[in-house]
Amino acid sequence: MKTDAAKGERLPGLDGLRGIACLLVFFYHLRWHARASDEVPLSLHLGSVDMERLLRACDIGVAIFFVLSGLLLSFPFWRSILDGAPAPRLGEYLWRRTCRIVPAYYAVLIVVYLVRGGTYTLYGVADFLLHATFLHNAADFSYHSVHPALWTIGLEFQFYLLLPLIMAALAWLWRKGGALFALAILFAGSWVLDLAAQRTLASLAPHISERILAHSESAVIGGTILSYLKVFAFGIAAAPLALRWPWSRRAADVACASALLGTLALIAVGREFGWRETGLTGWPVNGIVLGIFAAALVRSEIFARLFSARWLAGMGGISYGVYLWHELVQRAVFAGTLRNSLHGVPLFFLGGAVALAVTCLVAWLSWRMLERPALRSSYPFTK
Repeated sequence: MKTDAAKGERLPGLDGLRGIACLLVFFYHLRWHARASDEVPLSLHLGSVDMERLLRACDIGVAIFFVLSGLLLSFPFWRSILDGAPAPRLGEYLWRRTCRIVPAYYAVLIVVYLVRGGTYTLYGVADFLLHATFLHNAADFSYHSVHPALWTIGLEFQFYLLLPLIMAALAWLWRKGGALFALAILFAGSWVLDLAAQRTLASLAPHISERILAHSESAVIGGTILSYLKVFAFGIAAAPLALRWPWSRRAADVACASALLGTLALIAVGREFGWRETGLTGWPVNGIVLGIFAAALVRSEIFARLFSARWLAGMGGISYGVYLWHELVQRAVFAGTLRNSLHGVPLFFLGGAVALAVTCLVAWLSWRMLERPALRSSYPFTK
């Protein structure tokens, strides 16, 4: 299906890429739950291929989500900068972002806190309030507490709040110094913010309770939104490439094929959490590859069609629900007698198939009953 990003049409190729991202995250977490027991590491070999090692690198799916968020959410701001279109109204922008993320997220919170022990203690209540306000990545005791996969949702929401400020700064830099100057400041600034945030928090750690900021192995020190802006930045920078770069169809197809091969190579030779760290298989290499992938996909003919396959685009459509619920479903599936009956490859694939089917059903219900109705709601503060 042909699309015109500059006119704001739906970009089905990116729906498919989002579907790939949620499947990567699903299989990344599946390796934890498909073990014979919690004490025994997963041993999964298909011929000479160590599948467990490949699964560890599938957390790059989170990087894909961040890059796509940067690209898609910055599109209307870039249209204002490049084409003189009206800038998004802040109230309507925040309302739509809230409608997109909050209803399904709160549904998950209600479920996990109802069944969790320790909810009605001082730290249990504080944990819930931090999650409810998307601030749970501000303290080590809440960062990965009740439902570890939710750490990215706090970052996403904080990115939503920061994006209008980032785009206003980029618009000013673009007018003063041009495209290369603005994008150079974007990349350099996000990198400096990461370094400054980590060093500041590390220096504060000895003076703060370990529940809030651990002295060693702290999730907070390297996990604030300031540390992840450098990943979102590649999505923001990819948007004008999709809008204005004079891609020919052949050039877009070649760039897309190269970026796809690059992504597969990052998974094949990468390691767990590698996409977050500076290195040959980490940042900024993965950001460049994923940014080019997303931008070229918008303008590609062959790959846009491939990534618009109905099942893949459908998976992208329910990807938020898949992300929110998949690990809870995996826990439930592998908590029963399945581990006692199967081991190794049969346990992984049969249990994984059941978990994926149930996750997709729950995610579809979330989309139909919570997400879509919220997105269809009108902005209530118009005059």
